[in-house]
Amino acid sequence: MIRDLFAVLDARTVRANRRQLARITVLALLEGLSYGLALPVLAALLRGDTAGAGRWLAVLAGVTVLTMLARRRQITWGAATAIGTIHALQRRLVSHLAVLPVDWFTARRSAALPQIVTAGAIGAGRGVPYQFISLVGGVVTPAVVLGVAALVDWRPALVMLLTAPLLYAVHRRTTAVVDRVEERTHAADAEASARVVEFAEAQATLRASGNEGLGRALLTDALDAAGAARRADVRREITARVGFGVAVHLAVGAVVAAVAWLLLREPSDSALLVALLVLAVRFAEPVSALGDVARDMRSGRKQVARIGELLAAGPLPVPDEPLGLPDGGLDLEFRAVGLAHGERSVLDGFTLRVPAGTTTALVGPSGAGKTTALRLAARFADPDTGQVLVGGTDVRDLAPDTLYGALSVVLQDVALTEGTVRENVLAGRPDADAEQLARAAALAGVDEMVARLPRGWDTPVGDRGVALSGGERQRVALARAALRQGRVVLLDEATSALDPVNERIVARWVAGLAGRATLLVVAHQLHTIASADQIVVLGDDPAGRVVERGTHDELLALDGRYARMWRTRSAAEGWRLGPVEQPDPLEEEGALS
Repeated sequence: MIRDLFAVLDARTVRANRRQLARITVLALLEGLSYGLALPVLAALLRGDTAGAGRWLAVLAGVTVLTMLARRRQITWGAATAIGTIHALQRRLVSHLAVLPVDWFTARRSAALPQIVTAGAIGAGRGVPYQFISLVGGVVTPAVVLGVAALVDWRPALVMLLTAPLLYAVHRRTTAVVDRVEERTHAADAEASARVVEFAEAQATLRASGNEGLGRALLTDALDAAGAARRADVRREITARVGFGVAVHLAVGAVVAAVAWLLLREPSDSALLVALLVLAVRFAEPVSALGDVARDMRSGRKQVARIGELLAAGPLPVPDEPLGLPDGGLDLEFRAVGLAHGERSVLDGFTLRVPAGTTTALVGPSGAGKTTALRLAARFADPDTGQVLVGGTDVRDLAPDTLYGALSVVLQDVALTEGTVRENVLAGRPDADAEQLARAAALAGVDEMVARLPRGWDTPVGDRGVALSGGERQRVALARAALRQGRVVLLDEATSALDPVNERIVARWVAGLAGRATLLVVAHQLHTIASADQIVVLGDDPAGRVVERGTHDELLALDGRYARMWRTRSAAEGWRLGPVEQPDPLEEEGALS
């Protein structure tokens, strides 16, 4: 565990933990010496040698005082080392998360992150300062006792020494058994956590579709499996603890038998041998503590392993000598871009150029790679093949600050932070003045929205923006992007947020930025991008294949896939529910007569 822990810590924190290990070892030596010094004291008392007992007792008292002082300082230093280690781990984890590709954050991984960053860091950080006290004490203290016993009589000491392999073998065996059970428990707990998050996030869909019972059944099955795994864990742990305890008592019994045999053979040394017997019992105490600390050590080792796995996730590569971007407008280009998720290709040879200052819209069926292309432009991931260029420079050759300083991004899943409407809009440009804020708000329809909110600009949006509707959240995101004034703007329309009012707002927002920035829009509502300089229709076989390209009028004249989508959309908008004509009952009566 120590080697793995030090591998995920910075050099300064490693040095602090090494010092703590040294202090723990010194403390264990002092405790072992205090146990050992009890031997001559007891032997002298049993012989009636009060003067000799007094001399040895004075030495024992001095060592005991030193041990108490060392333990007191150890508690203070241990707490400081643990707190420093926990904070160092958490800082490193947060720094690493900040450079991981955005697409790394799947739902399952995101659900596990809070446990790793909080409880995981705490469990790993407490390892050396706290858990290793019992571990080192359980090894060093008995070793000192063994050395003192050997000075008195090598034969009982040899019996003590021979019990060590037995205790070690039993400890390894029980630890391996419990490790396997705990792995199953962790996997079951992770599955249950993912199901809880899934069940909570899908409540609206489950209830609307009448499948709430199915969602509850899946969650219940996962919780039942986790409970069964924990029960098995407890049973195996109890068996392991009992087994190790039995082994310790057998070891003590062997030493007692050896001492008893010596007493029968050499009764002249009875005082010393009885004292040795007491020391043998004390020998068992720190060894028994190894069984108690085993679970904490296993837990800490697993926490360190999970932290190591997270830190092993590769960040997006950063160039050693990053390039810059030219001044003025920036074009956006995809050159034969390919990307696959496992065996499934999500983009295959996608090529597109968005000239500086123009607006390009991507349309097409689900699975055509529209959102994937936009996320690659934002460098949320890197393509497997091909290049994505901004201003003629591969995004992989740009420093992250340079790239994101040139971008404004609005995604389908609008991310709002807990705070007010004003704070969320100003996140795009914290130093914006009142006039700039007002212009961005007017363009995105936020001015009308805040006028009817109870506290206006100071209305809290709630956790993840839950206090606002989907359309209102998108307005805030549009205002934030407009305020940021990125030279390249990436918009992925929220399919669920565009009622007719918000659809007009998005269309106005796109038109308002036209000519001032390079826009790439993933469109789900065709009316919002009818004025685009270029509309690109993607197919899904293979994903990312450009099947049509042109302006709105050109594509309508082509009478292809885009024209069919437009007619379907227009027909749907013109469809209305009308009154159903019911036959007059009196007329029906007359007809029957």
